[in-house]
Parts: sequence; structure tokens; C-alpha cells
Amino acid sequence: MTESQLSATSTSNKVLTRSAVIAKIEARLAGQLSDAALAAWAFDRFYAIELENEVYEEGMEDQIADVLDTLMFDDDPSFQLDEEELRGLITQLAKV
Repeated sequence: MTESQLSATSTSNKVLTRSAVIAKIEARLAGQLSDAALAAWAFDRFYAIELENEVYEEGMEDQIADVLDTLMFDDDPSFQLDEEELRGLITQLAKV
């Protein structure tokens, strides 16, 4: 693959932003998503990034990855997050 093809491929990937993750957490807090649905969404995003179908918002890679890692297990009762913990993740992502 040429350099221009690589560049075109990387720019065509969907960008996972902090605001998208925050929106999903807010949907969960509003009762629009279940814990299982939020965990599945986070799992799907994590693997989309691993497969290079999506990329993290530039400069926010570690923060978003940490939050996704936490959310992926939210459907397991022993790891389930309460409202305060979910709001803490929003605060973590909102910091610049």
C-alpha cells in the first residue's frame, strides 16, 4: 500500500470522541440504555479501535481507552457502576 493509500485509509476511520462516550453514559443515566447495552457499546468501540476501524479523538487516546475499559464490564454485577461513578467518568472525560 502506498503512503497516500495509508493516509486515505486512516482518515476514513470513524473518530470516537469524548462527547460520544459522554452521550452514551448520559443516555444510561437517563434510563435510555441498560447497563448491558452500555457495556456492549463500549466493547464494540474497543474492538473497532483494535481492528483499526475507528480511532480515538486525537490527544484523548488514554482517557477514552480507560473509560471504555471500565464501561465494558458494567453489565457484570460485581463491576456495575452506580450513578456517582458514571458521573465521575463524565467528569474524567470532560477535563482537558
